[in-house]
Amino acid sequence: MKNILLSKRYAKALFDLALSSEQLEHVHADMKLVSDTLDENRELRKLMTNPVVPPSRKKIVVRSIFGPHVQELSLAFLDILIRKGREQEIGFIATHFGQMYLDHKNIAIVNLTTAAPLEPALEKRISALIGVKTNKSISISSSVDPKLIGGFVLQMGDYQYDASIKRIIKRLHDDFDRNLFVKEF
Repeated sequence: MKNILLSKRYAKALFDLALSSEQLEHVHADMKLVSDTLDENRELRKLMTNPVVPPSRKKIVVRSIFGPHVQELSLAFLDILIRKGREQEIGFIATHFGQMYLDHKNIAIVNLTTAAPLEPALEKRISALIGVKTNKSISISSSVDPKLIGGFVLQMGDYQYDASIKRIIKRLHDDFDRNLFVKEF
């Protein structure tokens, strides 16, 4: 809980600074790069959480990896995090920054899982329907799971709508297990 609050505060500070200096788009791209790099590189995550490695060495590594690719504001922010001993939180801070960016831009990420690939026209129609209901711009991330048999599973934030054949069959199976039949003879 403490780490979540801490990472949200740092992300909010960076967000406000980027917004006031009109570098929000650049900083968002930088934080996405940092988050993706940390997600993909296990050795870098280990280095950042290793208490034996001095902060000066961590700064050198971060500057050599991200220096040529990110804005000076983002690099200075990473330096501050390392100086304050918060380098293990960089990934969480970058993730929270991305969420704040999406909220600011009024964009919702929707994960749509179907049994077969969707046609682009149907995907646009679903995006438009969800956009009308939520009053947000919708970005659909679609995936295919043949185990669904048919239908779809829609996830947006903490909400999930499961309209798959797999769920219907499971519900029928559960009903038969309870044996709702009552003999009246």
